Amino acid sequence: MSKKINLFAILVLSLMVMFTISCEGPAGADGVAGADGTDGTDGVDGADGNVSCLTCHSTAGMDAINGQFALSGHSAGNYVGYAGSRGSCSRCHSSEGFMDFIAGYGGEDIPYPSAWSCGTCHGSHSSLEEGIEAPLQTTAAVTIIEDGTTVIDFSGPSNLCANCHQSRRGYAYYEAIDSVSIDGVLTEVGAGNVAINSSHAGPHHGPQANTLSGLGGYGTSSTGAHLTAGCVGCHMGDATATEGGHSFVPNLENCTVACHSSVTDMAAYTTDAQDAVSARLTAIAGELVTAGALSLDEGEYHPHVGIVTEAQFKAFWNYMVVYEDHSHGVHNPGYFNTLLTQAEALLGL
Repeated sequence: MSKKINLFAILVLSLMVMFTISCEGPAGADGVAGADGTDGTDGVDGADGNVSCLTCHSTAGMDAINGQFALSGHSAGNYVGYAGSRGSCSRCHSSEGFMDFIAGYGGEDIPYPSAWSCGTCHGSHSSLEEGIEAPLQTTAAVTIIEDGTTVIDFSGPSNLCANCHQSRRGYAYYEAIDSVSIDGVLTEVGAGNVAINSSHAGPHHGPQANTLSGLGGYGTSSTGAHLTAGCVGCHMGDATATEGGHSFVPNLENCTVACHSSVTDMAAYTTDAQDAVSARLTAIAGELVTAGALSLDEGEYHPHVGIVTEAQFKAFWNYMVVYEDHSHGVHNPGYFNTLLTQAEALLGL
């Protein structure tokens, strides 16, 4: 019996040994490693962050910009105290109102409005990877206030300017007025007449986006070469002590280099053209005073509350468009000539 058990144990051990011994052959030798690949070409270094930032954000850079800005009307903050606090005006007459408008809300009174500053036009850098240029609050195309439908697009930074530098009202607004208060008496306008209902009547101050685009007046619409330059192309050229950059005063040398290479004396050329427009405006204004559309007060012409004929109002409107543009014809010479010619014809000049 014990002999059988021993034989059985030997058989079991033999089977265990058989199944635990590997049946694989000896391991092969390691293969030979391949040669290293050729290194790629190094990429071009990007702009140094500090250098790019210091273009503006250095003491010298900011001093230069602030010095230029101090020369501008924006820095003066004209009418901020009066119009900047009013909801209907603050969009363009205060820094807070403009930023609210760009953000998509606003229209409310602002108790303590302030004048324009860097942050009025410049927002935060949204992405330094996309270029380290001065960021703007908006460069989107602008739907003009005058009719609420026409879109003006300068395709770039000039769109920021167009948000405010445009007509507030069109002449259709005045044609729809059926009565006006004259010396406290409500008076019917009557057929064939138009009312001038306030001393602020007209397109309002600064309709440059409209005039550059050949819009806003009575007469044939036409655009000029300055439309492609927009606002920035002429008003923010290379800066000198008195022109260009953030002063927004056009650098006449920039005009010569960029477009008017044949003009040897840009200052004289511009002055002669502006003087000619000013003389025509003065002659038209004199007739409009006689018609009761304008009043002359301390050497300045202002809209006069009253009722005039449709022809007189058309002449008045064209006068106000050209006058309020304040370029004395430079922004769109062909279009301004059309408007003044129309006004002269309507007044028999």
